[in-house]
Parts: sequence; structure tokens; C-alpha cells
Amino acid sequence: MSFGPTSDKPTADNGNGLGPRTQIINIAKTNITRAELTTMIQSLKTEGHTVAGVDGYTSDDQADNVQVALQSTITYVADSSNALGVTGAATTILADFDQDKA
Repeated sequence: MSFGPTSDKPTADNGNGLGPRTQIINIAKTNITRAELTTMIQSLKTEGHTVAGVDGYTSDDQADNVQVALQSTITYVADSSNALGVTGAATTILADFDQDKA
């Protein structure tokens, strides 16, 4: 959200201070292991995305949902089965911050 003054009152509008484009995706799979997460991150990088952040992974390999922040000009497309090279993984897009307001 971007904010700006208008007659001494702030205004709000969609905006992005995160770079040209940042997408937040969710990776869902039962008990995501470190090896699986590594495979998925490598797959995202191979596709041309920059992984800016990861949240939700647990070191005991018990996480069922991990969120990843991607920065690039490439559009990530959600995948409902065997996403990012891992059997049983599915991805959804949680947020898409794009400076190019179409």
C-alpha cells in the first residue's frame, strides 16, 4: 500500500516498494523435508526467480505449508500437483505486488 498526503490527510492506494514485482506463494505438502524445500527453491531459481524470503519451514520436517517471497519480472503460475519437482507438492499465489498496474 502506498500513502501520500492530500490536504493534510493521508491517502491509500495499491502500491509496491518491494521492487518491480514480488509474489508470495504458498507451497503445500504434508511434512516438507529440508531436501524437498531445497529442490523447490532450486527449481524456482532455475525458472529465473529470486527467492527473497522463506517462512513456515520447521527443522523437524513437520511443516505442511511454507510461504516463499519471489522477486522477478516473471509471472509465477500456481501448480496443483507435483509442483517445483516434488511429488505431492502444490502451490498457490497468496499475493502479487506488481508496479505495473494493468
